[in-house]
Amino acid sequence: MLIRTLVSVLLNFLIIVASEESKDSPKDIIYSISIRALSDLREIENSYMEHLTNFASSLQHKVEVLKVFIDSVSYESFGGKGDRIRYVSNPLNFFRLVRRTHEDWPKLITFIRDQKSVNVHIEEMHKLVNRTPNSEDMQEALLGMARIEHFYDLKSSDMANGLVADQQLQTQMSSPDCLVLADYLYSQSEFRRAAQWYRLALNALSEPQNNIFRQFHVPQREKLRKMFIMSRLQEGSVDHLSEYMKELSQDPGLPLVHLKAKPTATAVERGCRGKFPPGPQLVCRYNSTSTPFMRYAPLKEEEISRNPLIWLYHDVIYDSEIAQLKNLTRNEMIQGITDNYTTPGTASRLFHLKATDDDDGKLDKALVNRMADISGLDVGNTTSLARINYGLGGYFPEHSDYTDLKLHPELIEEGDRLITFLFYMTDVPVGGATIFPEAEIAIQPKKGSALFWYNLHNNCEPNPLTRHAVCPMTVGSRWVLVKSMLNYDHMFRKPCYK
Repeated sequence: MLIRTLVSVLLNFLIIVASEESKDSPKDIIYSISIRALSDLREIENSYMEHLTNFASSLQHKVEVLKVFIDSVSYESFGGKGDRIRYVSNPLNFFRLVRRTHEDWPKLITFIRDQKSVNVHIEEMHKLVNRTPNSEDMQEALLGMARIEHFYDLKSSDMANGLVADQQLQTQMSSPDCLVLADYLYSQSEFRRAAQWYRLALNALSEPQNNIFRQFHVPQREKLRKMFIMSRLQEGSVDHLSEYMKELSQDPGLPLVHLKAKPTATAVERGCRGKFPPGPQLVCRYNSTSTPFMRYAPLKEEEISRNPLIWLYHDVIYDSEIAQLKNLTRNEMIQGITDNYTTPGTASRLFHLKATDDDDGKLDKALVNRMADISGLDVGNTTSLARINYGLGGYFPEHSDYTDLKLHPELIEEGDRLITFLFYMTDVPVGGATIFPEAEIAIQPKKGSALFWYNLHNNCEPNPLTRHAVCPMTVGSRWVLVKSMLNYDHMFRKPCYK
């Protein structure tokens, strides 16, 4: 009992102090919108676990010392707890009892209260706690998970068991994982989906042996049942309550009946689910004509579409260049948000990015010259490039790269975006496709390739078919390099195309 009390007091002390310190700690970092940042968070967790292991070792040392003392004073060896008179009638027992209570007990209290052996680890863990995700970051992570399930029309039971888009992962979701996602979906009025996750949380629930752990980690069965029923009632009727109770006891792999009409999939969702019809069988060739240099080093060109005009170039950015471009610390990257010109409405976080501002770097110049070779256009001396990394469920909603100067005359002096280059610096096993919904085109990222398209017609009017989106990231890390070029710089050089 004494050992349990000691462990409980020390754990509660750590939890209380950590929560008090974290209240006043600013946390501006959003990890969830970048795999690069999430890798840093994993490193933070590794450090935390190292200190926690040392902390536990220190506690274990105290427990072992206390066990030795408890064993040495075992009442059973002196006739049992109830035979006190017989025990103290022995002069040696009497003397040892007085000495222990006078000398040993105060020392034990001091030993228990002494935090020198654990304070270092507690302080270091406090520092790491202050670098952990905040509530906004948690919301981004939940939004990412909800996107993955919704956009790819996945079964919640498959996701919970680690089966994501036909890929079996080596991880499964725990009951607390399912519960927090269910609560999020409930707050978003996604009641059928929330009910499925509450049922999964109940199914995955297991009772731990440790009572202290149960207090702050394990969901309550009654709460899960209650929230499941409440979720069903939000879209159903109390007259069917008995049916909802039966659903609660069913196999969680069975999908729940839609109590409201199932919404029709959008063009973006159909594209992300691979439902676009096969594209026309166009041509693959070596481009050796756009610039004189290309005659010596032609590039592999795949024609994706003629309306809008889209090409995919293969093996145009090399592993050594990619390694250099991705060699960034988290502090060098900033949060990327939507552009109100091309995605009107509330700006939202999308990814982490690093934009170079005409720094005349050797690699940037080489890549810009390569774009000139691909396009046959004069890209000028501007070398500003954007390196972008998406995170959990990272998604770019449908948008245009053009701004339509008729609608935004304040930008007329700058000019509109004529072309876009999108270099893929990683393979993406699942998700992360670039899709053009109106044209029904989807391109899966392939490391070393580059997508190139015109945003404007020959008369410099915007081409709505170039509106595009990025499907939610599911498995892997999506690194891209992006550059747009303005039409005024190329009005006497750009060829007309059919």
